[in-house]
Amino acid sequence: MKHLPVSSEVREKRVVLVASLTHYLIHLNMVIFPVIVLPFSREKGLPISEVFPLSFLMYLLYGVLALPAGYLADRWSKVGMLKICMIGTGLSSMGVAFSTGTGDFGFFLALIGLFCGLYHPVGLGLIAREVRAQGKAHGVNGAFGAMGEATGPLVAGIMLFFLDWRWVYVITGLMGVMMFVSAFFLPVIEREHHEIEAEHGKDTHKPEYWGYFAILVVAMTLGGLIYRANLTTLPAYLEMRAGSLIEIIKGIAGDGRNAGSGAAGILASTLFIFTIAGQYLGGWLADRFDLRAAYLAVHVVALPFIIGMALLQGPWLYISAGLFLFFTLGMQPIENSLVTKFIPRRWLSTGYGIKFTFTFGVGSLAVYEVAYMEKWGGLPSLYPLLSAQVALLVVSAATLLMVSKGKIPRVANLEKPGQEGGGGTAEKQWAPLMKP
Repeated sequence: MKHLPVSSEVREKRVVLVASLTHYLIHLNMVIFPVIVLPFSREKGLPISEVFPLSFLMYLLYGVLALPAGYLADRWSKVGMLKICMIGTGLSSMGVAFSTGTGDFGFFLALIGLFCGLYHPVGLGLIAREVRAQGKAHGVNGAFGAMGEATGPLVAGIMLFFLDWRWVYVITGLMGVMMFVSAFFLPVIEREHHEIEAEHGKDTHKPEYWGYFAILVVAMTLGGLIYRANLTTLPAYLEMRAGSLIEIIKGIAGDGRNAGSGAAGILASTLFIFTIAGQYLGGWLADRFDLRAAYLAVHVVALPFIIGMALLQGPWLYISAGLFLFFTLGMQPIENSLVTKFIPRRWLSTGYGIKFTFTFGVGSLAVYEVAYMEKWGGLPSLYPLLSAQVALLVVSAATLLMVSKGKIPRVANLEKPGQEGGGGTAEKQWAPLMKP
């Protein structure tokens, strides 16, 4: 099909829209499982310490496929990869819905992880390569991901009140198929590398940037472990420790067999309102401040709130959990923009593949961390351990800032605060040095 030419502004909006809709879909699918852990365990007569590991392959493939997906996207087509992600995720979700035992249930979960794992290096690489105002674009894209994370527990919670967990996957499966079809009505034409160099100037990547990227990977891996452990645990943890809030929701919606789990899913979904606001703030910060300093700052501020999740109950637990998500997921536009500064422009999707191989691939081991801690001391014993991991992340972010400060210019997306775009020459992309 031949497409009519469009302006660069329209093309960039299409890039952000297609990437963001796919981001919504994959995060929607990846957060359903934690909500149905307790209902599934009751249906199959299994302890939850045996149910959590059923998701391991899903979370593992979600990460380990990022690197080959990123490489293939750089060599073939990012838009084509997004379409495969949509249809594969939709059909795999339908497979989970019609599974009959733990074996095929785990198999189709793994397929969800496989197809969702294609997204991040492809979608973020597409934005980084094709859009000028990257901080703003990553913020919008991140907000759609956060809306997916909010919608998943909400839909699952509602279904648990009135039907059962299988209907959640029927709905998300149909959504994936519909998005795949709609993608053909929003064509995105990817530019050649020489066109991007003509707009942005030649790539200024230097060999020593790989060392800085390696430090960033350590921090991102810790963040991936914390993210997966927290989101896998959160609905069940709220059901156990946010009793008064759970009872309020049950009083409104009903009191069936899975009402507690349904209420916990709905409560967990509302926490992602915090992350949507955080994504916009993170995008704003990414376009205006040194990315390294902002990255460190958000994790320092987040540390007291993960400690609060270990200590608090009821409404205070809810507030602490929301603020922790606000900062740790809200910083994603900063982190994603930072990756682009240490990776050659030609290999952006491959660079994101490296990131998500560690954050989601290694991060999948958190499923076993959760299972072990639950068996050893119950779910509340997990959060002191996560607090220690956040502290290590802060140390890693501080190390990146100290090691690179004075050796490379201030890392920012725009030349000066308030400027829209972030394009121009390489000198404009690397703003002046920070004053000590």
